[in-house]
Amino acid sequence: MASPAVASFRCPDCGKSVGPLDTSRTCGGCARAFGPTAGVWDLLPSTLDAVKVNEDRAHEDEGLPTWRRLFFHKRHWLSWCESRWLPTLLDAGARRVLEVGGGLCYASALAKQRAPDAWVVASDVSARYLRQHAVRVGSIIGTPADAYAAVDAEQLPFDDGQFDAVYSQVVLYRLPDPSRALREIRRVLAPGGRYLGVERASPWLPAFLVREAREMGERSAHAGLRERPLRWRDWLVILDAAGIERTALAPVPGHRVRSPALRRLGNAVRPIHVTIQFSA
Repeated sequence: MASPAVASFRCPDCGKSVGPLDTSRTCGGCARAFGPTAGVWDLLPSTLDAVKVNEDRAHEDEGLPTWRRLFFHKRHWLSWCESRWLPTLLDAGARRVLEVGGGLCYASALAKQRAPDAWVVASDVSARYLRQHAVRVGSIIGTPADAYAAVDAEQLPFDDGQFDAVYSQVVLYRLPDPSRALREIRRVLAPGGRYLGVERASPWLPAFLVREAREMGERSAHAGLRERPLRWRDWLVILDAAGIERTALAPVPGHRVRSPALRRLGNAVRPIHVTIQFSA
């Protein structure tokens, strides 16, 4: 097996390149020390948005065991990720792979399984969740990521132009500024590298949109998070702000309704999943 091409990172505080993500290091700019703790690197900036701090605190209680989260709550996503999303990203070959906002990070484990010669970085804003669950998921699936890192998706702590594949799943709509995250993803993509994000588009008819906004607002207020409905048209505005072509957005075909036009029509009253895909 070929040696994986280790990803390099930059200091999230001063922006100086630190080196490969393979051993403990000290930033030459601000002297901040970096190294894995319980298998997880803390690459978060020292000052973090309150919403993102709350995302981490929300996982302070371990709650359900990892295997139940994985096989009961995510069993369909596991299948879709393996059969739909990863072949799109990885079948052309990838030396470095990044998962953004992965939570359980099963996509990273499946990516390592599919591309064992690639260097895979599994990331999420919550170091707690990575330690309590994502590292265990890698062990359960049998192909753990090469590195687990707590990162801010709107300020990715990685050097420019190095990832051949970046994947995210239902995470951008929870961020304060999704367009900034998309610009960061494009920055870290290697020439010819590809990004695939799976997101949700909320219903566009006012009555159904208001109901979903109320439900999301109640959940967010309880935990101090930022979850809000984003319609198809809202995603187009986000793409415009990120400097990405609107053609990057497409509905995910359903099991019964595969036509993009019919999926958009059904989106009037119910949320649908969409993909955002672009290349460097």
